[in-house]
Amino acid sequence: MANLPFLVSTYARNIIIFGNERLMPRDGFKGVPESYRPDVKGFAARNYDYDELDHALDKGWISRQEFDDIIALKMEAAPRHQAAT
Repeated sequence: MANLPFLVSTYARNIIIFGNERLMPRDGFKGVPESYRPDVKGFAARNYDYDELDHALDKGWISRQEFDDIIALKMEAAPRHQAAT
């Protein structure tokens, strides 16, 4: 069964913007369902800027590994420093 887009965006917002959920089970949070984790990371990479992701990392809402995974997806989609052509 496919992941529901409204849940993907809700999970991402609750993790990155509000900090009232975690991607993985930790800090007393149950974490998002495993099948949603790749989509949530992808959504975060496409829809949140570096400052929002840095803030979530600084607050401990995402782990360093989760941050690195999201940034890698972000860089894959649109590298921060593209060569001028």
